Amino acid sequence: MEDNPDPTMYTLKLDKSTEGDTDIYNITWTIPMFGQLLKTKPILNRYDTTRRTVVEVPDTPFQLKMDFFGISKSELIVVHHLVYTSSYVKWSVEYKRGGTSRTFSKDNYMTLQANRWEFCFSMSYGDKNNILETEPLHLFFKFTVSHAVCRNIPLPYIQLSEAFGTLLTDTVYSDVTMKSAEGIEFRAHKAVLAVRSEVLRAHFEHNMRESITNVVETPWETEVLRDVLTFMYTDKAPRVDDAPVKLLATADYYQLDRLKSLCAEALNNRLTVENAVDTLQLAELYSLSYLRLSTLNYIQNDRLKLVKETQGWKNIKSVEFIQRIYDFSFADQINKIDILAAAFNELGQK
Repeated sequence: MEDNPDPTMYTLKLDKSTEGDTDIYNITWTIPMFGQLLKTKPILNRYDTTRRTVVEVPDTPFQLKMDFFGISKSELIVVHHLVYTSSYVKWSVEYKRGGTSRTFSKDNYMTLQANRWEFCFSMSYGDKNNILETEPLHLFFKFTVSHAVCRNIPLPYIQLSEAFGTLLTDTVYSDVTMKSAEGIEFRAHKAVLAVRSEVLRAHFEHNMRESITNVVETPWETEVLRDVLTFMYTDKAPRVDDAPVKLLATADYYQLDRLKSLCAEALNNRLTVENAVDTLQLAELYSLSYLRLSTLNYIQNDRLKLVKETQGWKNIKSVEFIQRIYDFSFADQINKIDILAAAFNELGQK
């Protein structure tokens, strides 16, 4: 599939190949004049719902989606992908804008459910003055779809994060103790904790009890504290699916934004009619814009009727909270437009 020849619209380019039992799809989504688009009325207008563009990629089983969400001080672009049939997939996406480039990936194969949007990444577009107006935005997707019956993935070589994780059990050079609510002690290292958490850095740098006794007493359950320390040392949260709510509170306290994002992803993956209200309240409490947006999108149409029958709905005490759900639902029905097409249309009329 070749690029769309129209220079005033976004383009898609596909490079497909097959290697053994895998199909590889390299998809390039190019959006020209990205800085100018961010300054058009369709995107500048503040709203409490998503504005989106959804594109089907011909000759592939994939759709791509870009959501623009702007309210208060949060201005986010959230990118998702969807596969039409349940598939065993690993993926990566790189976005490139001017001299800025970042890559997000799921390096291990995972089962993607059919027709379910999967989160890729989010980025802020609040500071539009630092974006060159004529610079395009390039999104480079790589989807590797396996058709093999055997799904045993070989273990990767040992990584730095794994080696770092052994410091939690090797206490030879530890210099501080983290104590759980039950009194279980974990030997740790001030340098590691301080560089990971500004909150703990403040404990150690100022004339506080922790800097004198070298003991940090916490209100967290033993397993939660263990998981948080594991994340601080390895940047991984292998048990995040077991207790994302408890881990989220701890991550928020220690200002661990990446761990908060992992908790939000876990909560989103377990989203149901029964827990939708509780999940939305958590998203608002901890300022998780992506989770809030995803949950509000989930509570739409027929699902809203079901959600209103749950105990979570009956326990709502804020009229404003209910109004925000209704406002989003109503706005979503009247704003099902291609936001990028609308922005390009405005540029074409100038």
